[in-house]
Amino acid sequence: MKKKNIFQNQSQEILTLFEMAGNRSKVMCVPMDYAKKDHMVMFCNGNGRIIRKPFSIKNSLDGKNYLVDQVTKSCRHHGIGLNHVFFGGEDCGSYADNFIATLRLENWLVAGVNAHDAKTHRENMQASTDQLDLLGICKMLLSCRGNCSPAQSGIYWNLRMLIRQRRKLVNMTTGVKNRIHTIVDRIFPGFLDERKSGVAPFSKCSLLLMEDKFSPHQIHRRRRSTLTKLLSRQGIQHPDRQAQKLQKYTDQILKPPEKSVATLQISLKQQIKLFSCMQESIQQLEREIADILAQTQGAFLTSIRGIGIVLAAGVSAEIGDPNKQKSINNLISYSGIIPKVKQTGGPQGKTQIKKVGKRCNRILKDYVVQSASHIGKHGPDELMSDYKRRDAQGQHADFGMARRYLRIALCLMRSHQTYLPPKYRNTNVKMEKRAEYYLMAWPKLHEKWQRANALDIAFDNEMPLGQWRNMIQELYGIELKL
Repeated sequence: MKKKNIFQNQSQEILTLFEMAGNRSKVMCVPMDYAKKDHMVMFCNGNGRIIRKPFSIKNSLDGKNYLVDQVTKSCRHHGIGLNHVFFGGEDCGSYADNFIATLRLENWLVAGVNAHDAKTHRENMQASTDQLDLLGICKMLLSCRGNCSPAQSGIYWNLRMLIRQRRKLVNMTTGVKNRIHTIVDRIFPGFLDERKSGVAPFSKCSLLLMEDKFSPHQIHRRRRSTLTKLLSRQGIQHPDRQAQKLQKYTDQILKPPEKSVATLQISLKQQIKLFSCMQESIQQLEREIADILAQTQGAFLTSIRGIGIVLAAGVSAEIGDPNKQKSINNLISYSGIIPKVKQTGGPQGKTQIKKVGKRCNRILKDYVVQSASHIGKHGPDELMSDYKRRDAQGQHADFGMARRYLRIALCLMRSHQTYLPPKYRNTNVKMEKRAEYYLMAWPKLHEKWQRANALDIAFDNEMPLGQWRNMIQELYGIELKL
């Protein structure tokens, strides 16, 4: 039976540092309580003995230099090697990111601890001061409970920043669309209902009509030929019929008072400009996201039918480097897609299954569950069947498929392979059969990256997908045309 360490959540980097020192008294721990202007810092050895009482340093380059100078002097005084020093603090806001990054660039070990867990390690649960918080952080660090290898680093950090910025813009766009709905319900009720007006809501044609001189009176007074030409230029099928339907619909609605039309038009015009600007920003971000995703192993997730570039980038950005991730069970718990389990009363005690916990990465949870839902509707046949089976048995199909999707995602990213259905994974399968599958699946993968205008970078010879394409072409003697 394989033995397991009971301290599974301990940091391997801090443990290695203690082992290298050989004696806990020859290790220096520097807990830091971050703040926007001044950080609170304390020095102690590996046994918890305070070497220097808490003092403050500036959140600046001078403050960082002063801290390093004081650490060097204290190490010299107590006979501690500089390679046996590590820093740590609570996971904080952006105001301390540059301070931490600068220390890491100088090859100092900097750990992050969970603020909630650090709070439970404080001596006094009734009060909260900088010094009490430092003690809680220090206890966490000396217990080796710190994250020294953040998931978001390097190119994954860039991808996470862009995908979260896009996410915020999409949320803001939803708010603007709701305000546009409110104004249109007053100035032209029912226009944003395609079944009534014949115009798709928030399409180019819809935005063009709403942008200027928009009201039932003005739509009705327009010449049929002028309105038909406008609809035709926007790619509307049967523009003459749709123009007639729209003008006829203006006679069937309750029109706003003439005195209110001008005010409503001004308000609507500004909201349309804001919406168009946000849409343009989102499209630009998606192009940048595609370029960065193509440089990571997360690009292989787009080979799964139903998973587009945005969903693949969202999952990859929140997971980070797959080679630095913990086990799949830890990742599933981190994603918040596993229910709580409670069992007590001895071996005969009944196990209770409760709701999923709130402590998780909610952004990763959102992208993983969205991916599972897309796979259940548009994914590979075997995954769609599994989704329907779970749903028919009364299970939470989205969560169940999300757990399976995470296992598949980590496997694809770590092995640098595209998705291959189970019937083609057997070693007894003829190479011709696999070659046929790759030729059949290639157009869909090609189309995803073509829509994002990222074909050149995605299938470059230096990129993961480009290396995979070259390997498949050489191994199976086929051509995957770009």
